[in-house]
Amino acid sequence: MPNAVANAPILQKTLNTFLLIPSRFPPIRLYERIAGDFHDAVTDLEALTNPRLRQKEQIIDASGLDDKSPSLQNWNHAPFAYFNPEGSWFFPPQTPCLEVSADIQTALAVSVAKRTRFLSQTDQDKLNLDMRVLSRRVSGRFLDARGPAMSVDQVKRWALGEEILAHDVDGVIFSSPERPIGDRYAVLNGDCLERAIQGDHYRYVWDGKEIKELYSFAKGDVIDPKDLQSEDLILPAA
Repeated sequence: MPNAVANAPILQKTLNTFLLIPSRFPPIRLYERIAGDFHDAVTDLEALTNPRLRQKEQIIDASGLDDKSPSLQNWNHAPFAYFNPEGSWFFPPQTPCLEVSADIQTALAVSVAKRTRFLSQTDQDKLNLDMRVLSRRVSGRFLDARGPAMSVDQVKRWALGEEILAHDVDGVIFSSPERPIGDRYAVLNGDCLERAIQGDHYRYVWDGKEIKELYSFAKGDVIDPKDLQSEDLILPAA
């Protein structure tokens, strides 16, 4: 498998990418439900030990970056400041990265699969889960790992990740089982990211066992989650 990485092309890519995050619609402040009138005081207290804010201050002090830099925007910075205990497709938890998709349909397929696993593991009863699209342009040098890494287990993929880190790249292009026809990107360098922009809202309808349907607030369409995995485009390109 290391030869697969050694022989993989490195591509210069600039494109718009997508992922989905949980949404409060309409939005509420972070500690509104538990802090009441003391929300601002609780927020200030939490900020004293918040690792993302501490890291942001260190980056600004060391680099002279403006705090409005795209790489320091919360949605761009947080994936590199907090470890994902599950790791990612190619990397264990100690290697932070941001995984995004090259089209909305693939992003939705990945999101539905992840939310299904989480809701199943927590024995969640019926609910409607609102999600919103984040898009941002990405520009950098990416190792093309589509194809060979699809058929290997996590241990072997993470071994490939070690080989990838030895290359001078900003991330990896890959495919995943949720929609193999769609490209995904594991971004290792936050400087590759432009500012994230909020997009459409979707409602995931969970029946206690699976996500039965998705509702698009923008278009009023109802989507069968199984159709997202198709090679055919059921959603217009953004």
